[in-house]
Amino acid sequence: MKKRKIRAVIIEDEQEALDLLSGLVEETGLAIVTGSTTDPSRAVELIADHEPDILFLDIRMPRLSGFDILNELRSKMNPTPFVVFTTAYDEYAIKAFEYAAFDYLLKPVDPERLQEMLMRYSAISRSDSGARNWPGHNNDKTLIFRAITGVVFIDPSEVVFITADGNYSTFHFASGRMETVTSLLGTIEDLLDETHFFRAGRSCILNTSCLARIDGKQQQCVLMKNEKEFRCEIARDKIKPLLEFMKNKVTET
Repeated sequence: MKKRKIRAVIIEDEQEALDLLSGLVEETGLAIVTGSTTDPSRAVELIADHEPDILFLDIRMPRLSGFDILNELRSKMNPTPFVVFTTAYDEYAIKAFEYAAFDYLLKPVDPERLQEMLMRYSAISRSDSGARNWPGHNNDKTLIFRAITGVVFIDPSEVVFITADGNYSTFHFASGRMETVTSLLGTIEDLLDETHFFRAGRSCILNTSCLARIDGKQQQCVLMKNEKEFRCEIARDKIKPLLEFMKNKVTET
């Protein structure tokens, strides 16, 4: 049986850049460009009409940025395509991954890098044909954040809990390692798999896979990972919802 090609839509504000990327995409033999535009104001309607597997989205455009388009698309389309941001400016990389981008390609686009990305998408779509949600909501997805001293890579499966400190958040790992990032707890919550993580209050998110005990008197959750014990605070009004969450989790498994 002939394998279906990946359907792609390209949003680029310059015709030359659009034509170049379209050619590179189709030269891979893995994908076909079903729609494209240089007008950002037409982007959301075009994407909704074509329902692509992958959306190539330029970041810096007049009037509307790629992030603006993505925000509007999320409010109007579900599921959304996998997004690959394209830009000549590498300073947007962190923000792109905070938006749960599937990938980020710097211009001029490297044909080998493009081929590798499309092959990776093909492998994911074969292993889970229903995986058309944002990759950043997958618990197996490595998350990327800006830290005070640079960039950090977070494997959610290794996170025991996360705490808030003003405009910063700190990840606490099973190894004892801690990483403080310049993201609000609410932003991080949106990127985590809601079947594994629970918001225990204004200042804490916990990995329910590590939950061993709820200490109602101390208003703490006792977490265990790799035979190590951790504790984090839980709001009193969150104890009952957490119990219900865990009961449902057990029932579903």
